[in-house]
Amino acid sequence: MRALLVNGSPREKRSASAAILDALGGRLERGGAGVLRGAAGDGEAAMLEAAQGCAAIVFAFPLYVDGVPSGLLRLMEGISGGISRAAPGAHVYAVANNGFYEGRQNAPALETMKLFCAAAGLAWGQGLGVGGGPMLRSAPIGRGPAKALGGALDALALNILEGGSSDDVFLDPGIPRFLYRRMGEMGFRARARRNGLGARRLYARPYGDP
Repeated sequence: MRALLVNGSPREKRSASAAILDALGGRLERGGAGVLRGAAGDGEAAMLEAAQGCAAIVFAFPLYVDGVPSGLLRLMEGISGGISRAAPGAHVYAVANNGFYEGRQNAPALETMKLFCAAAGLAWGQGLGVGGGPMLRSAPIGRGPAKALGGALDALALNILEGGSSDDVFLDPGIPRFLYRRMGEMGFRARARRNGLGARRLYARPYGDP
């Protein structure tokens, strides 16, 4: 079988979505699938051509204001009328990641993907909502804080290879919430320092104390 993996992140290769698709693509290839890759920025014509004869289409993207990134949304709107002719009977799978701790925060975006399937005449396969997405650019998937994600991608790959459907799965990072928050705050402060902002300016009130 052939599967098309679509990166819906504006950051493309430097994104958590790319890391997720790399891990999933390797699992699919080891299972004997032919894997094609695309990105939301490729355009409608290129996407419809890449989808020809594919049994599965997998979208990976970051959560933007509880929804799908605008570039990916425009692509979905553009291909919805022709994707079922390019890939008749294909199942759609989606992996959404966010910067929050809770993976369930991705649920509204996965509902959008289901509406796309209904409009495009495709079958919904499964959704995966991943919390703590920024960690995935440095944490190896399948180990440490991302150990559970490795197992979830194993199950998702098997579902894709079998052409099946399953319930959506939501994952939180494999570290305590307070530690995830502390790591995020450290990252924000480091970025502020790189941009010339010390702690005093960072926490200054714009109009002075009330």
